[in-house]
Amino acid sequence: GYTWSYAVDLDEASNLNDDTSLTIGTPYGTIGFFASEGGLSTEYANLSGAVGANRDYANISGADVDFQGYDVDGYANIQYHTPADLLPYGISLKYGYVPNMAQTGKGASAKAVGAENGATLGRSLEMLQVKASPIDGLSIAGDVARTKDQEGTEATNDEGASANLGAKYTMGQFTIGYSEGGYNDAVNTSEAVIYEKKSYSLQFDVNDAISISYGNDEIDQGTRSAVAATASAGTKATVTNEVDSTQISYTVGGMTVGIARVEETNIDFGSTSDENTILSVAIAF
Repeated sequence: GYTWSYAVDLDEASNLNDDTSLTIGTPYGTIGFFASEGGLSTEYANLSGAVGANRDYANISGADVDFQGYDVDGYANIQYHTPADLLPYGISLKYGYVPNMAQTGKGASAKAVGAENGATLGRSLEMLQVKASPIDGLSIAGDVARTKDQEGTEATNDEGASANLGAKYTMGQFTIGYSEGGYNDAVNTSEAVIYEKKSYSLQFDVNDAISISYGNDEIDQGTRSAVAATASAGTKATVTNEVDSTQISYTVGGMTVGIARVEETNIDFGSTSDENTILSVAIAF
């Protein structure tokens, strides 16, 4: 049959109630209309942790450093999802389209910046997510995204692109996950900076109350330089940012106490290292 669902976040911030979704279910799939919702990235979908998944839970690098690829939930977007059980091996497809991106940067619609997009960094964004569960305990997830309709010359412009692919397998008390990905932002004034990522996680559930885990993330930031007039090839400088996360959690009733030890090298793609210990308490009512 047909169903529909509408949701809006009642934010207290200055951006008011901008997180909105309307989904319409049909026998032929689901159609969704989203504003700052409906994320399709699988960057951390294949990882797990006693408290949270790797650097998605905690890291030390500042918010001004871009560690994320593209995702449609940063914009107003339209989506189509295939019906459940349409494809074999638990395969599901979700396609998202952003008709109007931000004038500059990423993560906001053109409406948010108050001016029509000049398309120098891409006018639109499209994204595809694929998930599968071919056997018991195994899940596979991936996504790919790209900006479109960018104006400019091939010599100075690179359209934005990102992709992730990985798998997670659970057998008894053990869960192992692995993921690879990469991305580059759209640029119109210089060579693109390319990021390549590898992540894995190991989790052991000692019993119903205690879990321990270890996760590792590596991101290589490759900064290219244009080919000089007297050279035959350009150059590329690479810096590797690495985060190690060791976690343990204890759950009793509706309360979970967690401890996470985070160690990071080349913070903000610089040359410094640091470590943090995080204590968390979560209560479910």
